Amino acid sequence: MSILDNIKILTGNQPVDPPPPQKPPKKVLIVEDEKALADTLVTAFQEVGFSAISAENGEEGLKMLVALKPNLLVLDILMPVMNGREMLHRLRDMEEFKRLPVIVLTNAGDVENVRDTQTFHDAAEFLIKSNVTVADIIEKARILTNIS
Repeated sequence: MSILDNIKILTGNQPVDPPPPQKPPKKVLIVEDEKALADTLVTAFQEVGFSAISAENGEEGLKMLVALKPNLLVLDILMPVMNGREMLHRLRDMEEFKRLPVIVLTNAGDVENVRDTQTFHDAAEFLIKSNVTVADIIEKARILTNIS
């Protein structure tokens, strides 16, 4: 402790410990072609402390994935240009993204889609849009990124 610190203590102006360093926020990439839903998810993730950004299709999503290296991917299946299945297949071929947690969020809830994405492409969650709330998606994201 310095002499200046001792003087501050004596005068009642005790030095304040610096705040602990903050961890950078977890990054989420949302690949969703429905703009209103994508915007809602980005806002909701940001409100709870994530860094979130969206892409409109799988091709754009792959480029952003490589550039941003997110901690989590929220992925729609039915999209123009490159669909979610193709994007998921391509990202699993990249060594650095083999273990990236992916939440598939789609209206395409048939058995084939579920089996294909979970079994062959290792999706962590498969959620049907009409059956979940934004809060449900955020909760799954917190679990997958180890945020309490």
